[in-house]
Amino acid sequence: MIAYDGPVNILLVDDHPDNLLALEAVLGDLNCNLVKCLSGAEALRCLLKDEFAVILLDVQMPEMDGFETARLIKSRKKTQETPIIFISATSKEAEHFFTGYEAGAIDYMLKPFVPQILRAKIEGFVRLYVGSKTLQLQAELLQRQTAELERGNLELMQTTYQLTKTQALTRAIQETSTDTMMTFDENGVILTVNPAVAAMFGYREDEVLGHPVTMLIPSFEGGAYRLGGMEVPAAGAAGEAGCTAGGASDESDAAGFGAPAGERMQLHPVRKDGSRFPAEIQIGIATIDEERIYACTVSDMTERRRFERELMAAKETAEVAARAKTNFLATVSHEIRTPMNGVLGMTGLLLDTELDESQREYGEIIRKSGEALLSVINDILDYAKIESGKLEVEQLPFKLPLLIAETFDIFTAKSMQSRLSLSYEADPALPELLVGDEIKLRQVLINLIGNAFKFTTEGTISVSSRLLGMAGQTVRIEFVVTDTGVGIPADKLPLLFQPFSQVDTSLARQYEGTGLGLAICKNLVELMGGTIGVSSVVGEGTTFRFTVPMTTWLTPHGEAAADSTDGDRPASPPPGSFAAAAEEDAAAASLSGFAEAGLADARADLRGGAAAAVLVADDNEINQKLTLTLLHKLGIAADVASNGSEAVERAGRRAYDLILMDMRMPVMDGLEATRRVLASAPAGQAPVVVAMTANVLPSDRERCLEAGMADFLAKPIQFDAVKRVLKRYGIEPERKQTSL
Repeated sequence: MIAYDGPVNILLVDDHPDNLLALEAVLGDLNCNLVKCLSGAEALRCLLKDEFAVILLDVQMPEMDGFETARLIKSRKKTQETPIIFISATSKEAEHFFTGYEAGAIDYMLKPFVPQILRAKIEGFVRLYVGSKTLQLQAELLQRQTAELERGNLELMQTTYQLTKTQALTRAIQETSTDTMMTFDENGVILTVNPAVAAMFGYREDEVLGHPVTMLIPSFEGGAYRLGGMEVPAAGAAGEAGCTAGGASDESDAAGFGAPAGERMQLHPVRKDGSRFPAEIQIGIATIDEERIYACTVSDMTERRRFERELMAAKETAEVAARAKTNFLATVSHEIRTPMNGVLGMTGLLLDTELDESQREYGEIIRKSGEALLSVINDILDYAKIESGKLEVEQLPFKLPLLIAETFDIFTAKSMQSRLSLSYEADPALPELLVGDEIKLRQVLINLIGNAFKFTTEGTISVSSRLLGMAGQTVRIEFVVTDTGVGIPADKLPLLFQPFSQVDTSLARQYEGTGLGLAICKNLVELMGGTIGVSSVVGEGTTFRFTVPMTTWLTPHGEAAADSTDGDRPASPPPGSFAAAAEEDAAAASLSGFAEAGLADARADLRGGAAAAVLVADDNEINQKLTLTLLHKLGIAADVASNGSEAVERAGRRAYDLILMDMRMPVMDGLEATRRVLASAPAGQAPVVVAMTANVLPSDRERCLEAGMADFLAKPIQFDAVKRVLKRYGIEPERKQTSL
């Protein structure tokens, strides 16, 4: 009899550690895993990872009380059957009991509780849990056994039919196969052979029947084909066959022996004209009337070997091209972003000074031109990442109204400047909480809306979303972006989603761009499992439609979550809820997991209020000056190193809190410098090393992390990004500062 012997977990939730210790004292010897949580949010995260036999839940807790925690637990299909016992010191009024039972609890106990009663109840639930698991295992076993019996009956019924059919198929295969198939006895005398022997070896069937198999395969001399005796033939036997005009001697086939029956061997059979050819040979054995019969299949590998050589050559050529492409993209990114860092950074600093109207206008032109160039580079790099298959679809919860609102925020200023009306219409049937790749969906919307602004000088740009269908928790949503712009000729529509293609390729074209934006949209939508299309009328406008599948969050009643927003901006999920926990995880992931909890405060405490020691390692003088100026605006003085070797030397003389390290530098690059700095730092005093580089491919980030870097700043470096990094690692800017 099968029985459940796996772990039994009990979840204890109380915001007072003393209460958790009391519960542990009562239940500690039950041979169960006691998991203790100090809040409802922590308990929900535990439930996402493990399964529990019973939950002991306090009622009065900060941020999220026990009732709300219980409702969220019961809203999840995986945990809705887990028994919950409330343990509370609240009054004995009936309304508290009713609320607890309404939230899904199975019992409600008041503090102080009787340990023996609590223990008896827990033991009962543990027995129920173990019994349920045992029944589940037995049911699964019974189901498998039933399926095996049914399958056995079906196979038995088909056996008779298959025997006759197999014989007919075997004859058909033997007669039509291009491989030579033959049988021979234990003495190596050929018994049967198929017609393919004529094309492969040049013999008629009657010329080989009754002759030794070594006439075709000299390597079988001495009975080397026998099971358990697939030994290498003796030197004398090999020598007798010799080396023909066709190629190698039998000794070259030695590596093919020693393999068990059924496995393929690489040998060189001989044709009637004495020439040899590479072949793959497979041997099987059957015992008929106590006599061993060997079956042998010979496959000519001449064309396959040629194809493999060509394929390997093509593969090597493709790999060289791929490496060259990756190196080219990395070089282009670095060589363009490095001066762009100086152009945009210094332009920002220039615009932060006192300028007259003309000077400020010129500065704004420089900034906008630099940003346009940077946008082109970003498009090329984005498409390269998609093309290389480096992107993966994430499945995280998000609020669709919040995503739309944040997307529209990006275009608010542009809408006001261009006097275009930007509107959004949502289908009331759409669920508010969805699970999908929010980042990729936002990028598609930004690209399509930005494209509409580019080709629309007056009128409106509208965005709408509607529910196309629902199957279980899976929904299919259609997004539509419509503008009243110039429109696209019908013969140009097929070119829109092709990379680097432009509707207008003339020298006098009015609209600039790389032709990658829509190609990126198409790839991202298809990566998410959707489709995208376009319709347009010249002079009237263009409409883009794309559909993507998503998953809904369900309420405790099994219905899609309804819209609960207040005002124009959607409300955040309640603190500690499953959705809020997922949003927190997503926010942490957006920082690439670099900053650990409490790191900033810990480093600030270690300095005791002293000024932070910062080192800037960069070989470009303009970037040095720009970075020092940005740090100066934040009230931070920094040292400078012009290469990796100098950075290592300075770090050896002074304990730095933060090092901003460029990747590409002469003498020693930033990766090697980081390894040496971290390796030589005293225990617990290693500096935080942040990559500050123009290399922005995913592989560059991985190399930085492998070298020990904690964070990543991509050039052109933005003032706000520097502020965030400093704050993340406890290097707070001065209160009085000039904003860029």
